Amino acid sequence: MLRKPLLTLLGALALAAAFFYGVAHLFVLRYEKGDLYPAYSSLRADPLGVKGLHDALDQLPGVAARRNFRPLPRLRPAAPVTLVYAGITHHAYWEDRELREFDALVRAGSRAIFAFAPFESTPRADEEKRAETVQRTKKKKAVAEGKKPRPRKLGAKHRAEEEKKDAEEKKAAADQKADKKKSGKEDKKGDEENDEETIPTFSFGEVAKRWGLAFDYLPADQKLRYDRRAVSAEATGALEPEISWHSALCFKDLQPEWRVLYRCGDRPVVIERALGHGTIVLAADAYFLSNEAMRNERPTRLLSRIFSGPPDIVFDEEHLDVRDSPGIAALARKYRLQGVVAGLLALAVLFVWKNAVRFIPAYRDDQSDGDVVIGKESAEGFVNLLRRTIKPSEILAVCLAEWRKAATHRPAERARVEELFAQEQDRPAKQRDPVSTYRQIAQTLTRH
Repeated sequence: MLRKPLLTLLGALALAAAFFYGVAHLFVLRYEKGDLYPAYSSLRADPLGVKGLHDALDQLPGVAARRNFRPLPRLRPAAPVTLVYAGITHHAYWEDRELREFDALVRAGSRAIFAFAPFESTPRADEEKRAETVQRTKKKKAVAEGKKPRPRKLGAKHRAEEEKKDAEEKKAAADQKADKKKSGKEDKKGDEENDEETIPTFSFGEVAKRWGLAFDYLPADQKLRYDRRAVSAEATGALEPEISWHSALCFKDLQPEWRVLYRCGDRPVVIERALGHGTIVLAADAYFLSNEAMRNERPTRLLSRIFSGPPDIVFDEEHLDVRDSPGIAALARKYRLQGVVAGLLALAVLFVWKNAVRFIPAYRDDQSDGDVVIGKESAEGFVNLLRRTIKPSEILAVCLAEWRKAATHRPAERARVEELFAQEQDRPAKQRDPVSTYRQIAQTLTRH
């Protein structure tokens, strides 16, 4: 029967295994559904995500869809790509270095698609100001985290460019700080704020002005709050005549470079323009990219139009705060160390088991009585010594050698003993019987 400690250990191990299995199963269900991720994430499989579009594009021949979890300056594509920013807010902020990298990518032939997070109605002034403050704070935090040195492997050309850019940014920040000191407008609190803003940021509204447009909202209408329709602005029939629209956001003050693809009422909501060798597409609603739209009302012609750029499609997750933060678990998955982790866990369980259960029972000396130590006789010790020192096949020769030393004055008996020993030695090894020969020698010596 198993002892009680062993039963307790086995029960604890069974409960721990059941607990970890339940937790792992729960996480698998949550990650498969994807509701842990923000809306319009390509990792989200429920109606609010765009995982269906990502997977569908990746299955097309000649098209490769992937995700980006790092800041744009670290993307460094070898060829032009199609950048997809799904669910981005128009209150977002750009880092100066990020904006320069984006401009260089698009002008080199890349295509950028911005599908903005929907607004059901025109927000109040305080709500819009609060949203801008939140986005600015998030960008400041991301910039501050980006200042921390991280080990990277760069080529000589890229390393030189990075060092040059860093030197220019540091010099500009130092000059700005020196100018404020001279003017006498800097105090201790202002110094701390300047340290946080050494890298300038720009709101999406400021960037939109550079591109030749501005953001606006559709007129308030309670009847059309959830049931708007966007109508194609092209008469060629290359796009769906109309699609459902779920946002009050729109565009205004468009420069001539912009081409309107869809209008909601008389306001443009999907626009496109060329920038250098690349193109930019802006959509005031991201619903038509969602999994729900892919199932219920898939705008195939519109999707074919906006994804007509480079076949290397990159869904950006970094703007949704889904960033790559490698840790021990990520490294273990990357280098496939799951077996090593399982082996370490097995060793830990065996170690606990070894220290909890004694396989060899403790020695109990029932005959001990106080300080009395029970020993053995000298004859028993002598026998044990002989057993450890002399081989059984040599015991007769050793005894005879010792007897010869004491029988020098008994020549007749010695001759008879030597004769018996010689007969024993002449026999084959398997037929020898040292005990019988010893008894014959003992009888001979007793008669005389």
